[in-house]
Amino acid sequence: WVKATGFAALGTALLLFIVSTVTNSNASVALFFGIGTSLLITGLSFFWVRLRQSAWISIDPDQVGQIVRLAARNSSRNPGRSLLVTALVSSACFVIVAVGANRQEPGEELRNRNSGAGGFSILARSDVPLHQNLNDLNGRFELGFSDNDSDRLQDVEIIPFRVLDGEDMSCLNLYQPERPRILGVTEAQISRGGFEFQETVRQVNEPWTLLHEQLEPGVIPAFGDFNSVFWILHLRLGQDLTLENELGETVKLRLMGLIKRSIFQSELLISESNFLKHFPSQSGFSYFLVNASSSEIPNIQAILERNLRSYGLDAIPTSEVLRHYLSVENTYLSTFQTLGGLGLLMGTLGLGIVLLRNVLERRTELATLRALGFQRSQLARIVLAENGLLLFLGIFLGSLSALVAVAPHIIESSTPFPWVSLSITLSAVAVVGLTAGTAAIFVALRMPLLPALKSE
Repeated sequence: WVKATGFAALGTALLLFIVSTVTNSNASVALFFGIGTSLLITGLSFFWVRLRQSAWISIDPDQVGQIVRLAARNSSRNPGRSLLVTALVSSACFVIVAVGANRQEPGEELRNRNSGAGGFSILARSDVPLHQNLNDLNGRFELGFSDNDSDRLQDVEIIPFRVLDGEDMSCLNLYQPERPRILGVTEAQISRGGFEFQETVRQVNEPWTLLHEQLEPGVIPAFGDFNSVFWILHLRLGQDLTLENELGETVKLRLMGLIKRSIFQSELLISESNFLKHFPSQSGFSYFLVNASSSEIPNIQAILERNLRSYGLDAIPTSEVLRHYLSVENTYLSTFQTLGGLGLLMGTLGLGIVLLRNVLERRTELATLRALGFQRSQLARIVLAENGLLLFLGIFLGSLSALVAVAPHIIESSTPFPWVSLSITLSAVAVVGLTAGTAAIFVALRMPLLPALKSE
């Protein structure tokens, strides 16, 4: 039945992979997690089958040595215990790798236009709307910029947005918003493009042009951040959000596109023309995206905040904005990693306990080997190799299955995969497991030789 379970899990993994090739990206993420879980079950099932065999591993003694060969055979003396240890370690590693791979830390990838920041380095908000053009020399002069500060902004791209104040619709809001904040997207941003879209109602060369779609009367094309729309507003692509405009008319914002992990998690976006049509009293611009080089970010921040202090302008790097949004998600991930770590602790401590019990049950065998000329150090290497084999097999099965589970995230994400941090974590797992095994061996091999031989 174990062999049948292994083949059934393998077949499930293949079936889920076939289904994932014909589904959208959102469904494929869940399907690949199922594939990884099925592969883990497959690996553990076939490992159990091999343990039940008298010689489950074939090693050339001239290449590896008799000690490793003997350790591999000894691990099948009690298959249930060996499988338990490997399953605990592999399950914990699966959780740690799968969760760690989804952790997001904004970095240099934000300089890319197809990222959550759209290539912008600074986000600025003002309490009082600005009516002047910050990209124009005369506009900056009217706002009181000095000649030196104005020249520093000459080569900086600043995209303004109109703002209809409302409730924050990001994960930072504890309540479900009834009237979200709305941004009016100018032609400058629509023609510029950028940002990564999770999905759109249909494939077009430039998704931002969907904001100009002519829909039925009373329906406005809109964009939103995927996480905010899905988890906070509980809406999907193509669905409508109903609200009233300034004229008391009921309008619907139809979600034509969802942006992936963006700086727009607190608001919905519509075109400037639709914004002015339905909210004509909201004049000026209160939301600005600034494209400046990384080295100039502190200087541009200081220039904007110093010259526009009377407007209540606050400029923040987009990396900090995204990090602020991701802090909630990363907190949940840290919680799951902690749970995985507790499971791993149980696995490594259990490994030491199982190893200690195995050695105690085999004390007569070990005493006989010592009487025949084996040194304690040789016996320690045999038992430690047996322990290490189960430990590293568990790490390998869990990590490989987890990498398959998060394959869509690794391929599609613009954030670098945390190879270094996960490698350090898995190395720590190996060190802790080997340390627990070494402690058990040290205690067991210090037992007196003669009483064990007499009992034999």
